Amino acid sequence: MVIESNEGETESAMTVLDRQGAFSGQWLAAGEKKIAPVPAGSRTDDSLVRRITEGCRTAGADAVLVIHPSAGAIAPADSLLPADPGLVSLPADLLLVAANLEGAVLFPGPGYALVAGTSAFLAGAAPEGVDQARARFARYARAAARKWPALESTARSFPPGHIAWKYPRDVPEDTATGQQLALMRDVAAGRCTGAEFAVGWLDARRRSQQQGERVRDPLETLLDRVFSLLEDYSIDPQFKEPEDLSDDELKNAVIELLSKAE
Repeated sequence: MVIESNEGETESAMTVLDRQGAFSGQWLAAGEKKIAPVPAGSRTDDSLVRRITEGCRTAGADAVLVIHPSAGAIAPADSLLPADPGLVSLPADLLLVAANLEGAVLFPGPGYALVAGTSAFLAGAAPEGVDQARARFARYARAAARKWPALESTARSFPPGHIAWKYPRDVPEDTATGQQLALMRDVAAGRCTGAEFAVGWLDARRRSQQQGERVRDPLETLLDRVFSLLEDYSIDPQFKEPEDLSDDELKNAVIELLSKAE
């Protein structure tokens, strides 16, 4: 479904870019937006569409403005619902902007795209976290260097800002990841209930991603397994299914994971 957009809306969206076709400093400064490079092919695919769609959802935007930067801002942009199939298989030289200007995906050419936005937008568009996305892109750029040599330069322009922690002992206590580990120790020792652990741990996970904290194996696997446990645990007893983990089962599983990690 295409929604009509007017010329003023297009001009507002074009302020996302500067004259060189990069994200403008003024737009990035509003809301403290951050940038994450991500892999792409020659046309938009499900991965890029999912990023703009989820970014719009978490940032509260109800439409996506579709702009071809090289065409300028003369003609009004197409405005599509985030789930519209018209977002799939569009060629490069493309700017997808959340209608409320909270975030955008710039697809300047084959091989990569730049995802930028506020923390609310990036919670959906880059759920892995900005630093994690940058680290993964650096690995992708090295692997794809023969096909797209310019990717390594792009990766160098967006280095991760945090060290990737490998073991629980490496993690500073005053970080969100440190809080995740502290909550695991608390539930294992019986100092909090399963519901208190689940609420606090998931909140700390979100903050860890928003703050760009990075982990790598074996710590990454440990935290992923805890997240999987919580997908099988109901915080609200009213909605608990027979197959859901009980508090004791959750506690025992966390104890086992901690014993292996520490």
